[in-house]
Amino acid sequence: MTTKTKVEKTKALYDDMHHWILRGQYLRGAKLPTEAELSQRYTLSRSAVREVTARLKAEGLIVSRQGAGLFVATRPTTALDAPSFIDSRQDLDALFDFRLLIETESAALAARRQTPGDIERIEQKAQALCALFRKEQQGTQEDFDFHLQIAKTSGNKFLLSSLLALQTGVIFGARFNQPKSERDRLLHSRQVAQEHAAIVTALHHCDEVSAREAMKRHIEASRLRIKV
Repeated sequence: MTTKTKVEKTKALYDDMHHWILRGQYLRGAKLPTEAELSQRYTLSRSAVREVTARLKAEGLIVSRQGAGLFVATRPTTALDAPSFIDSRQDLDALFDFRLLIETESAALAARRQTPGDIERIEQKAQALCALFRKEQQGTQEDFDFHLQIAKTSGNKFLLSSLLALQTGVIFGARFNQPKSERDRLLHSRQVAQEHAAIVTALHHCDEVSAREAMKRHIEASRLRIKV
């Protein structure tokens, strides 16, 4: 049996952590395994683990919080994430059509497979967005994180991967003609909060039909709110 060198084990740790974030095993804001756990799992010294985490921090993918551990800050950009494929209203409509196909079923599966912990994490994403609304901030990334958490709860890695691949495009599209007046911003934030609340309620009740319909209404309403 061949024993891996320190360099090989260090590369394996880096590649694995990169993969965890890229593929959505750990979403933005999620807590990662501790340095002690990683050290034991990969049979590396703590200093070697810190070299890997320092590299990921420098790349902006993870952050450390004193006394709390390591957390995902963002995910790597891939070729599929480039917003250049959205050049027109027709492209945006096609994007929303695809989201209707995958996210409605994602919500239905999440309603069937969710656990109390899953619901709590989804609610936290919804609350984070509402907190930004109260500060009169857009929260496009936080909005996407809400949808991403539902896709993860669906338990289907292909649905999750599909949504992850759309991340930049969805956020890019959502920034078209953001509401300018205070009245429009308030209306927008209320509508989104209510639509998210309806989805969460359906998930709470493990109601696949209602979850699917609530997500459909939300995505269709989001399409109508975007003007190019």
